[in-house]
Amino acid sequence: MTVLDVRKLVLLREVGARGSIAAAAQALNYTRSAVSQQLSALEAETGAELLDRSSKRAELTAAGRLLVAHTERILTQLESAEAELLARDGEVTGELRVGVPLHEGPSLLVPALNRLRARHPELRITLHAVDPDKGRQTVRLGRLDAVLASGYPQVPEPRVPGLYEEEVIGDRIRLVIAPGHPLARGEEPRALSEFAEQPWLLDRTSRLGRLALHLCSDAGFVPDIISDIGDMQAVFGLVSLGWGVALVPDLVPDRPGHPVARLTLKGIRPLRRITLVVRAGARDSPQVAALLPAVREAADELRRPPAEPVHHPSADANPGDQPTPTTDSRPLSPEAEAGKAGTNAGTEADQRG
Repeated sequence: MTVLDVRKLVLLREVGARGSIAAAAQALNYTRSAVSQQLSALEAETGAELLDRSSKRAELTAAGRLLVAHTERILTQLESAEAELLARDGEVTGELRVGVPLHEGPSLLVPALNRLRARHPELRITLHAVDPDKGRQTVRLGRLDAVLASGYPQVPEPRVPGLYEEEVIGDRIRLVIAPGHPLARGEEPRALSEFAEQPWLLDRTSRLGRLALHLCSDAGFVPDIISDIGDMQAVFGLVSLGWGVALVPDLVPDRPGHPVARLTLKGIRPLRRITLVVRAGARDSPQVAALLPAVREAADELRRPPAEPVHHPSADANPGDQPTPTTDSRPLSPEAEAGKAGTNAGTEADQRG
């Protein structure tokens, strides 16, 4: 019986994920010819064609996809065994590589990582900026150990194998518009169709952009997209200057000096789910096992209502003045909204159905 080489299986998986032998070789610091030779040897060992070399991209054949699916489970079991061995002495040391989505992760991750550093000073934590839409694959391929990722129930995405995801918090998505715009007046929710004639700022390739297109389609119009910039802080700047409107999750912080109005949408309740993503096999490693409760605690703090301010009557105050109503933009707990959407937090994405 031929025992397949795990290292060759990892090469095959990398080629499938990267889309080319050259990209896989660069990611793994191999030469292109070395990767090609190893894959040819794997095909000889299995007696199956694993790559379709007739296309411009190195696409996996049906046999190649089958072997990669088994590879994911093999790597999960190997990493799980290593995690259990490391956990025996109870020490939390080594390095934890954490991906932080630009402009969105600090409010949740920084307090969590501060807790983690205080509890385990011997643990080295490194932070890495990551594209929100590429974080899962980055963890899957071993470039990072954990990342915050976003998902939108209205536009579900294919699952990424080999991962464990735990939902930690949720937030509503609102429409942002320049404060002086006529449609920004008043406190009542507005129908999305009221913004059909407005210019839009959205990135069609992002998950949030796909959600915006989906919601606009349901509202009966195709948005006039004048900017495909995906950076939320740049979007705030353009919206503030009156360039257009956009959909933004509540947890994305405002851009200082560029005020916008955040409007609740009428008749729909678009949501974002924020999950902590780790490899399924590393879930019980000392580093990840210490990170999970710290993130949960930070999420609980974000959901906690702010303390009520103490009001002191002033001699020049007008007794008839009423406080200005505000939009409750506190993050949602998974239990508060996930039950309605029929989602389950903390499911292992690599389990077979």
